[in-house]
Amino acid sequence: MLRSLTEKLEAPINGTDLLIKINSFLIIYITFFTTKIPFDPSNYGDIFAEETTDIKNQIVYLFLFFSSLIVLSKRFNKVFSLIISEKYLSLFVLVCLLSALWSDYSFMSFKRSFQLLVIFLVIIEALIDIDPKTLLLQLKIIVSAYLFLSVYGGNFIPAAIDPAFGTWRGIEIQKNHLGQTSIYCILTAIVFYSFDKTRLSKLYDFMLMFLSVYLIYKAHSSTGILVLSMIIFVGLIFQIESIFSKFGFGRSFLLLLFLFLLGFALIFLIFASDIFSLIPGYFGKDMTLSGRSDIWKFAWDDIEKKLLLGYGFATYWVMGTPRIEIFASYFEGFKVNQAHNGFIEIMLQLGVVGAILFLFLIAAYGYRMVKVNSNLAILIFVAILILNYTESALFKVGFGVTTFYFMTAYLALSEFYFKSGDVNE
Repeated sequence: MLRSLTEKLEAPINGTDLLIKINSFLIIYITFFTTKIPFDPSNYGDIFAEETTDIKNQIVYLFLFFSSLIVLSKRFNKVFSLIISEKYLSLFVLVCLLSALWSDYSFMSFKRSFQLLVIFLVIIEALIDIDPKTLLLQLKIIVSAYLFLSVYGGNFIPAAIDPAFGTWRGIEIQKNHLGQTSIYCILTAIVFYSFDKTRLSKLYDFMLMFLSVYLIYKAHSSTGILVLSMIIFVGLIFQIESIFSKFGFGRSFLLLLFLFLLGFALIFLIFASDIFSLIPGYFGKDMTLSGRSDIWKFAWDDIEKKLLLGYGFATYWVMGTPRIEIFASYFEGFKVNQAHNGFIEIMLQLGVVGAILFLFLIAAYGYRMVKVNSNLAILIFVAILILNYTESALFKVGFGVTTFYFMTAYLALSEFYFKSGDVNE
């Protein structure tokens, strides 16, 4: 063992591999911590009031972009091969970049889609060239730091309390962001738990899960509670499936159970509307889901105006524009900054073209997770889709934790899928 360690220390450092590791660590860090100062109370009141330029953010993404180009020049065949093979996500990112051509705010659209491109490149290069154990270690360091700092802040730092609701927000600008990020901390801890071998490591992973649940509770995030409930429910289904699989029909049972639940849900919606109207109340919502359905109605009216290509990536909600003021007049001064539905958001930004590409992404993810037979991929997929129903989470920059996890899960699944030999779809 000592000899092996000595040989590793004496071996020359591969500059390209080191650069890939630096890039991956940075992208994970800014996903959870962004580039803003944690616990800065001045961020909350001003963050959505107007469009601002974050110089630190631009420097980080420019560094990641140029360093990714260096990696690409060194590992071109491997990286480009996956980009071409993974055609759906590659095309989607390309359309996001091209949407600057028809956006009313072209430069802003290009800047935001550029960040999406950088995340895409860094994840691809990391998955191709970094050992999974190293990536999981990087993720564990950042997730642990996020959870510990958020719990500490909630208990001891006044700025970690959301001034609008009086609940915890941790290092985030509002409680809902803390709830969403904590959901991904749970999913990440589940991944750690499935890969770790020692009892001590698994105990640590369980502690991370507990802290994540605790943060969701302290944030009082109804969306977080809903997604957490679904994660627990799907996990129980997997446990039942594992029991039935001993008799040779576990996956068949899972399919039948899914069809039963789908049928039950349809019957419930059709014949029990009075009962259904009570459900949002359990999560602190009314039947408009805290005004979301009203926002969706207004958004759909605007979608029809630019149905084919939309308004350009990430430039429909631009602070200080007349559109925001119109929404504010309808919602008692509240300046809406998202559609609160990721699927409607994609239609707003990229129109029918973007929506079709997105559906191809979802279909490809679903097909591959079934072929690979990965419960972890299914769990992440379900959580992301549910979260994306009440929040504009997917393909969002700035607060891009859902985008990071979807891209990572999708590309990791693709890498495994293509390596398995099933390249013809």
